[in-house]
Amino acid sequence: MNVTPAILGGIFMATSMGLLHAGELTPGESEPQVQEQIRDSVNRLQTFDSDVDRRKVYGDADRDREIERLLPNFRVTQEGSSDRQLKEQAIDRLQRTRLTPSGRQTAEQMIEKMSLFRRLPEVRFEMDPAAYDYFIGNPDVVVGLWQSLGISAIELRPAGKYQFQMNNVDGTNSKVFFLKRSQTSNIVYCEGEFQSPFLKNPITANGLICINARFEKAKDGTTFVRHSADVFVAFPNLAIEAAAKMISPVSNYIADRNFQEISLFLHSMSLSMARQPRWVQELAGKLQGVMPEQAAELNEVTLKVYENDQARLARRWDEFEEPIPLK
Repeated sequence: MNVTPAILGGIFMATSMGLLHAGELTPGESEPQVQEQIRDSVNRLQTFDSDVDRRKVYGDADRDREIERLLPNFRVTQEGSSDRQLKEQAIDRLQRTRLTPSGRQTAEQMIEKMSLFRRLPEVRFEMDPAAYDYFIGNPDVVVGLWQSLGISAIELRPAGKYQFQMNNVDGTNSKVFFLKRSQTSNIVYCEGEFQSPFLKNPITANGLICINARFEKAKDGTTFVRHSADVFVAFPNLAIEAAAKMISPVSNYIADRNFQEISLFLHSMSLSMARQPRWVQELAGKLQGVMPEQAAELNEVTLKVYENDQARLARRWDEFEEPIPLK
């Protein structure tokens, strides 16, 4: 049994951000079809239960090729790694990041007690900056979207400003805190507990994830985000740490895949906001477990993303249009 991916799920809300497959929702697509797409995407997020089906875990090559075919603006540019040099770079970046005194203390404790490190894959994909910032900072709204579609694989509730309580179906209960919150840099701390019928006592662990993003603009005005994340995990004793390290090749793979699924969700939702804003707004009207002002904010972000995309298309049209000769 490995607790790592479950704890990581609490850190970066891996299972609170599902994949809206392909993102190419056509105007005539019915709501049941959309629901089925999201249900399928939730199933693709991977965690550990009693046993790991390695054939499923390592059988993603065909799906990756299909994603490349369907989504030319989504690419994994660097694979995940636990390289020592990358770990030193991540520690140095974390130590140079401006944090509150309590946040700095938490970060230093994680560095000191760190059991495992992972640099998650770098992914580059088309993404409106406003949508990216919104979904990273509002994971409870994403869970509300799931629940509005009849999917309740996870519970995530606010416990304060940028603080959440997560209860996952795999037995994970986590407290999640943002130590830093911005559009391009987010540092999240998690205190988690993993329970299983195969374990006499729950396993506790702490984790820290540093999500780093930068935005790029193509010649046609399309905005891309390129992001990755550094993950630090600390276990309470050497026995659990040794067991986690023993099966880290599998847990690392699952963490990498889940981060790619998160990225694909973000890409797909941004495309849906730009091309099918009415569908997203209809979902916002059905949100459960969130405050009314949060639904209104989702509508505002959707409208902003749609307007940004329309303005980009208008500029491209002006570039292609030949001027009318004056007589």
